Amino acid sequence: MLDLGRLRVLRELKLRGTVGAVAESLGYSPSAVSQQLAQLQRESGVRLVERVGRRLRLTESGEVLAEHAEQLLSAAHRAQEAAVAASGRVAGVVKVVGFQTALLHVLAPALPRLAAQYPELAVDVLDEEFSRVLQALVLQEIDVVLTDEYSHLPRPKRPELRAEVLITEKMRLALPEAHPRAAGDGPLRMADLADCAWATGHVGTNHADLLERTCVELGGFRPDVRYRTNDLLVIFAMIARGDAIGVIPDLALAEQQQGIVVRDIAEARVDRRMVLWTRVGADVRPSVRAVLEELRRSADELAAHRPSLTRGILQPGGE
Repeated sequence: MLDLGRLRVLRELKLRGTVGAVAESLGYSPSAVSQQLAQLQRESGVRLVERVGRRLRLTESGEVLAEHAEQLLSAAHRAQEAAVAASGRVAGVVKVVGFQTALLHVLAPALPRLAAQYPELAVDVLDEEFSRVLQALVLQEIDVVLTDEYSHLPRPKRPELRAEVLITEKMRLALPEAHPRAAGDGPLRMADLADCAWATGHVGTNHADLLERTCVELGGFRPDVRYRTNDLLVIFAMIARGDAIGVIPDLALAEQQQGIVVRDIAEARVDRRMVLWTRVGADVRPSVRAVLEELRRSADELAAHRPSLTRGILQPGGE
């Protein structure tokens, strides 16, 4: 009988392409990965991998078995979740990955309640915005994901995942209070900011892509980005001290930062959505269901206390 653990190694090789990447994702050494693959070949009785230069590549038989491995691993996971669900216990580890403001304003308030109600539950949290986060969710490396999604840059939906918008918030312009265009309290036209320096996230992040598209589509220019960081505190410092401008979400609370003023965008409303992702059927696990319920409760409370936020999706024409 084929070992599920070794089948997972084969599946990972198909997805990631190199032994080194498989080793990193599973926490193995490269030699351990090679040993697992060799043992799986002996168990299956067919050649599953072949060496091409310094890399291992799946053979045709390996490709076929890797496809079946995905189905077998998914079935085993569903069986495990069903068994846990039948017990009714809220226990074990739920792994949550999210971006900074979602963790601060939605997840963190939920943690004390979860700890008080479910002492056998552990919530592992990672502050991360890596591009393959949804693939990691599909691969069952994590259980719950909180992503940002912008009105100009919606994420594609995936049939194996369930997406739920928790919060919709407005994106605003943050300027140093001494900036010539910071006077007054009305909205600012993007076209009037073409000669300014900008601060945003690293290349490839949604935040950086959103700034680029907003400047091009609404202002007709490409931004002169002087400062790149995924840390909001650093962005605020670059705005307040570096004479830069940023497009900042409402929940970043930029208006509370010393030396910064906030203005609306005149040409159009630009929104950010906080999206809750899970695998389809994952909430059959009592532990995952408990975490999801508390995240929704936190979102309810957040929207109730901050009227500028919308709970769920903002309807067309809404403010």
